[in-house]
Amino acid sequence: MSLIIKNITVETDGKEVVKNFSITIRKGEIHALMGPNGSGKTSLCSAILGHPSYRVTKGDIVFNGKSILGLRTEQRARLGIFLSFQEPPEIRGVPMSSFLRAVAKTHTKEKAQDTMIRISDHAQKFGLGAHFLDRSVNDGFSGGEKKKSEILQLVAANPKVALLDEIDAGVDVDALDAMARILKKAALQGTGMLVISHSTRIFTRCAPDFVHIIERGVRTASGTRSLIKKIEKEGYRKKV
Repeated sequence: MSLIIKNITVETDGKEVVKNFSITIRKGEIHALMGPNGSGKTSLCSAILGHPSYRVTKGDIVFNGKSILGLRTEQRARLGIFLSFQEPPEIRGVPMSSFLRAVAKTHTKEKAQDTMIRISDHAQKFGLGAHFLDRSVNDGFSGGEKKKSEILQLVAANPKVALLDEIDAGVDVDALDAMARILKKAALQGTGMLVISHSTRIFTRCAPDFVHIIERGVRTASGTRSLIKKIEKEGYRKKV
């Protein structure tokens, strides 16, 4: 399994927000993507999943040896590409339990009962109450609860590639530890990941194999986890 982003340029509202960006994510690899606010991180993820507002004007996106540029968002998702939202939407009237069962049924061959056993176990590890899965999806959730909800969706979907956009934002330390364990287990089982974060907290618990820096839509540096320490100490302007 591989997701290859080949020199793509992304445009939205007539403006280039990602320029000549390349990255290859292979089975089980964890890639960190960092950069200042407004540098194009979320735009990149939106383009990979085929959001209609983010148009790839140059380059290609290749998944398992085939270009996916002509595929709709739902088709890319069915291939096994998962995206966690920076601002997860609310879906009133749809219980979390029903939603997660539907996700698992769409993306896996697992029995619904087995799915809910796994989901309930992870919900408990996140410290979520017994009635959390009865609540409507993200309706009235705190910021941290929404991020936990996204991770439960990842567990249900068991994707080949996961694009995680600030999945650690607003999450307390205990939940962050549980989240890191889930991500590491998913990677060991073969899920490739692109993890976006402004903080190093998640990366101290779930060490990335590769680190990439994006600024003004351009990848300006790539390296190992030592690059994170350099950014933390010196900032983005002195990264190289």
